[in-house]
Amino acid sequence: MGTIINAIAIIIGGGLGLLFRKGFPERVAQTTLQVLGLFTLVVGVSMAIQGQEFIMILISLVVGAILGEWADIEGRLERFGGWLEKRFHVTEGSPAKGFIYASLLFCVGSMAIVGSITEGLKGDRSILVTKAVMDGIISIPFAASMGFGVLGSALPVLIYQGGITLLASKLQSLFTPEMIRELTSVGGVIVMGIGINILGLQKIRVGNLIPALLLIILLFYVKALLG
Repeated sequence: MGTIINAIAIIIGGGLGLLFRKGFPERVAQTTLQVLGLFTLVVGVSMAIQGQEFIMILISLVVGAILGEWADIEGRLERFGGWLEKRFHVTEGSPAKGFIYASLLFCVGSMAIVGSITEGLKGDRSILVTKAVMDGIISIPFAASMGFGVLGSALPVLIYQGGITLLASKLQSLFTPEMIRELTSVGGVIVMGIGINILGLQKIRVGNLIPALLLIILLFYVKALLG
């Protein structure tokens, strides 16, 4: 239920952003986007510095990037964003960019992980409801600046968080506090990449770093086996 509330909040916030879009002067929209980029960068740094197993984090990011490039994850996300553009006949803005950035920002983070696990293990959705409010607010300027694709990010949120909640309810011993800490750190590096992209400082194919989130968990199990 918490994930459903989160997805609805993104759609509502994104819808409001689209309504305000034509009333936004271009310079206001650009400045708002830059502020979001700075805020995203700060959030990413605050998440990344929580990690302690830096070698494992580095390995998961490097190997994850190689796997992501091989699978062309970002390219697939861009094509899905393009499909949204054609499906709904949207010609303004960049739905693919909005979809990718919003999906990663809303999915990659400690609140998404901890909130989904907490609901799966305890039935407590308070963290996800709090995240829903935050995502709904953030999606307003995102949609105003980046277009319809932001609303499409509700689907990855639904699948990602819902999947974690289901796994947590079935496999209660799957995650440890140490895993969540390092997973959050890896996610923080990815979020930093999103912030850099939004600010236009460098083009980083952050979507291709997604496998690192799985690899950091696998590395923990390998470490435990070698132990």
